[in-house]
Amino acid sequence: MTKAMHDRLLVALLAKLPTAIAPWPRADRIAWLQLLAMAFDVIYGPCGGVRVIAGEACDGKTDQTAPAQHSRIEAAPPSAPRRFYVDRDGFAMGDGKPISMEELPAGAIVWDERAGAECGDVTAILWRDVGTSRRSLPPDIILRPVFEAS
Repeated sequence: MTKAMHDRLLVALLAKLPTAIAPWPRADRIAWLQLLAMAFDVIYGPCGGVRVIAGEACDGKTDQTAPAQHSRIEAAPPSAPRRFYVDRDGFAMGDGKPISMEELPAGAIVWDERAGAECGDVTAILWRDVGTSRRSLPPDIILRPVFEAS
């Protein structure tokens, strides 16, 4: 995990898991999985394409709380980079590869992993094509810190 503050969200979700003896209704299972998917988006940034859906069981086994049905998590096939961030060294990245400012799609969120005074400083971001730039981000691009100030 990246920081103890973020770990608390996952710890809280794990604490909500029922004991093995307690029944866990299907609707509650689905809701918990959906919360987990949302928690990952909060902690690691939205990745899109991951969703929890209800469906028919594919193995034919039955369960006391969900006869002949189960939930599954689907991921959309990867396309263009979906997670944009500024790494700790100040490089603009898209799914682990350096990017230029022009590669950011409209409405993108750029997660700033830098700490200290550089966090939030657009002019100190290193872009693949020009290095640092005195340009500001396009108005529809949002720069957000990954780590909250303690």
